[in-house]
Amino acid sequence: MLQKLKKAQAGFTIIELLIVIAIIAILAGLVLNNFQGAQAKARDTQRVTDVNNIHTKLEEYYGDNNGYPNTFTAATFPGIDADSLKDPKGTSVDINAVVADETAADAVAAPDGSGVTPQYLFVPFGAAGCTTACTGYVLKTFVEKPTVTTPNPYRKEGLNNP
Repeated sequence: MLQKLKKAQAGFTIIELLIVIAIIAILAGLVLNNFQGAQAKARDTQRVTDVNNIHTKLEEYYGDNNGYPNTFTAATFPGIDADSLKDPKGTSVDINAVVADETAADAVAAPDGSGVTPQYLFVPFGAAGCTTACTGYVLKTFVEKPTVTTPNPYRKEGLNNP
């Protein structure tokens, strides 16, 4: 009868519990790390998609007006989703002042992902400030997880840039 009582009271030792807790903590750390990487890739995909949408609308604008705008809003591009003009943090596109040429546009610092500046940058260029129609533009965005096909900064330029 004494042996039956001892078997009923048997349980896990503190060492066994600590080993199980350690294994669970390691697995949770691995899952969390992969989840954060997936979130960064999703933000990058959103940025690239938004920049491509803006690029498409800028080219449509060029076809209709024989030049690129020096500034824009969602109203400038009929049919665009207004959220495409905002980065994943909800900040609108940073529209730089008009510069002289594409070299000067490339020299403007790209978004850095610090959260201090917008993650989308539009730099128009053309003669005399191009108040009516600019000859070209450079559009840049920050990429958290750069790849061969999506470098940091991701850059699009006007198809009709001189």
